[in-house]
Amino acid sequence: MSRARKAIEKLRGISEVPLEEYLSDEDLQALSERYLHILLEAILDLGAFVLAKKGVSVGTTYRDIVEGLIRIGVIPAELGYLARGIPGMRNVLVHGYAEIRHDIVYQLLKDELGDLVRIFERILKEAEELDP
Repeated sequence: MSRARKAIEKLRGISEVPLEEYLSDEDLQALSERYLHILLEAILDLGAFVLAKKGVSVGTTYRDIVEGLIRIGVIPAELGYLARGIPGMRNVLVHGYAEIRHDIVYQLLKDELGDLVRIFERILKEAEELDP
């Protein structure tokens, strides 16, 4: 999980860059996409691990993983709105299903990064308790 922690650190730094600078710097945008991808993958992979270790039967999609984590309380209900968007965000970043709107990525980093980190930390804590 050191990659995810490094990604979080880098994303926090990027979120401090002024919007105009961020929007004019393609390298910074690419870095934010990659670091966000690493964080989202860590959330989903750890989530699948937690569900498997707990013997929770869910479907095979990323959405199923998120719903399972919400259902068993690993992801708190108040973060469900954000968690439910993680699979879609991941797919856009990885597969390029849609053009990436960098103003929206920037706003996500400014407004939601703390909650994404909270989701990650809760899942990581659960995973560590299941497999110390």
